[in-house]
Amino acid sequence: MTPSEYIARGWSLKPVPSGQKRSIIKGWPDKKFGPSDFANGTNIAVRLGKLSGDLVDCDLDCEEAIKLAPLYLPETGAIFGRKSAPKSHWLYIAADAQFESFIDPIAQQTIVELRADGRDGGAHITLLPASIADGEQRAWCGETIDPARRHSRALRICIARLAIGCLVMRYVSEYAARQPGPDLLAILWEFDHELGRPAYRWLGKPTPDTPRWRPKPRDQLSERDIALRELACAIPNSADWHEWNRVGMAFYASSDGSGEGFIAFDDWSAQSPKYDPHTVEERWRNYRRSPPSRIGLGTLVHLARQAGWKPARA
Repeated sequence: MTPSEYIARGWSLKPVPSGQKRSIIKGWPDKKFGPSDFANGTNIAVRLGKLSGDLVDCDLDCEEAIKLAPLYLPETGAIFGRKSAPKSHWLYIAADAQFESFIDPIAQQTIVELRADGRDGGAHITLLPASIADGEQRAWCGETIDPARRHSRALRICIARLAIGCLVMRYVSEYAARQPGPDLLAILWEFDHELGRPAYRWLGKPTPDTPRWRPKPRDQLSERDIALRELACAIPNSADWHEWNRVGMAFYASSDGSGEGFIAFDDWSAQSPKYDPHTVEERWRNYRRSPPSRIGLGTLVHLARQAGWKPARA
């Protein structure tokens, strides 16, 4: 396809120097380019995400992912690749998808990437056919180019399961990897806890050795714990990531990282349509590694008062 044909689809194209994979033009993420910006030999890249009609790329970065993709990924009418990695890019339309990379915890190599808008607004691109890089030309597979529409969360889960299947295929059993199912988590965990740990995290599930957070009866709570519960209910949650993280640090510091503090933070986080229990637990663990010291209960009280909250006690 030509740049004009890609642009006609509503895709935001970015020129990339011949033989390269990245644009070097200042301000390229938000700059608009037209067909005349793509001279002969210029590679064609698409900025993924909202600027291209919510186009996302499932980038298969290893041999196992390419082999297993038809078993794990939803069908789509837009697949391309190159000679050494055929069918390594599966394109979809998925609103609100966010960039995520799934890494082999042992080899420390990327297994698969969900290429989309970054969580904090970062831009990501993918070279389109007929671009050439590393001496290989990208080429479409099939007669038509029709990315399938998928719900972003459902698509992400499929990609996470594909990454898990790749770990099973690489380290445990190719036969098991070709039988997608919930038992793959248990297989990885039994084989190697450190190999299985990220797999549980990718699916937002607690590992078998994760401490379970259970709220105490109210009559067993301290005054501080009761106050944190009230504040979690009183503070509205329409926060972006930075504000969400700031409030999380305040809950952690106010509770000294206790289980009740986590429950309050989790309850507050659950008010958001973007709520992900795995992300909440991962952030709490991050606070434990680097405890916040410049924020605390005062921040929570201030936010609650702004929303009209009045404490039941002084």
